[in-house]
Formats: sequence, C-alpha cells, structure tokens
Amino acid sequence: MQPSRIIAAVLLIAAWAPGARADDVMDQINEAITAYQKHDLQTAVTALDAAADLLRQGRADQLKALLPAAPPGWTAKEVETSAVGLAALGGGLSAGRTYTKDGQQVEVQITMDSPVMRGLAAMLASPIAAVGGMKTVVFGGRRLSYMPDENMYMALIGDRVVVKVSGDKDVPDATLKLFLAGIDFPAAETLGRLH
Repeated sequence: MQPSRIIAAVLLIAAWAPGARADDVMDQINEAITAYQKHDLQTAVTALDAAADLLRQGRADQLKALLPAAPPGWTAKEVETSAVGLAALGGGLSAGRTYTKDGQQVEVQITMDSPVMRGLAAMLASPIAAVGGMKTVVFGGRRLSYMPDENMYMALIGDRVVVKVSGDKDVPDATLKLFLAGIDFPAAETLGRLH
C-alpha cells in the first residue's frame, strides 16, 4: 500500500474515533508526514503506530459508556480499558469494571473486535456448549448464554461485541440480572456496526 493511502486511511479512522484526542492524533500523523518527506521511515512508522494506538484507545474509551452505573449500595471501581493492535495478543478493545458490596463482587466486561470472536460465536452456537453446562436464556428479549459453574452471563452482539457479567459464587442470579439490565445494549449494537 502506498504511504499516501496509509496516511489517508489513518486520517479517515481519526474522524471515526471521537474518544481519541484529535489534536494528539493529528500531531502524530503530521510527524509521520514530515518524517516520510525526509525519508526517515522509522520515525514515520513509529508516529503512525502512535496515532493508531491513540485511535484504538479512543474506541476503547467509547466502550466505557456502555458499562452500568453502580446499583444502590454497590461501589464501582475505576473502569479499566485496553486497546491492543492486531500484532499484539490478537488485538481488540475492552472496557471492564468491578463492583463490590458486602463482600460480593461482580465484574462487567465488554470486548470488541477481538479475533477470538469467531471461535466464541461458534462455541455459543454449538450444541456441545450445552453438554458443558452452558445454558441459553432470554433476558430482556436478548439471547444470552449462562454458565452456572462460573456464575456468568455472556452475550454476543453482532459478531463483534461480547458482553460478560460474572459474579462470585455467592452473588445471586437476580443481582447479575440487575447489572445486565444496566448495560446499554442498543448502544453496543450501534458501536458494533461502526467499522
């Protein structure tokens, strides 16, 4: 691919990632252009990689908004996000938060664009999953998989987004469903449709 097309693609992606600081992204792209014009290819590549990392982090930050607020009586820890390029650990975006109350702990994690999605989709659709104890349930009109041994619900949204809600063994099912009800599934579907 020609360098001008790479730069154009990065600029186009920058317009789609409002969570990334556009000025930082543009600074990195401009640094890459300047370095490329000086035939300093290593600096150009490094700057483009930094711009791409900022864009991925902006997309991961968008996942934060999908996480539920802490229900009354619960405490929410800081949201943890991850944005990893495909070259490292298979790539993907994620945001997760841990919630605690009276010794109970619930974790909500939303993952997007991970290469493991295809395998996960196949596993969730397979009848073998039922043999392993996984159950299909419907909650709020949405199909979910429930793994009783792990006290975890999982939803696959549009083959790009996975939502997981899990709790310690002593966390009641009604509590997990309280957290599921707080997730903005329509926004996750919309985000999953954006490329």
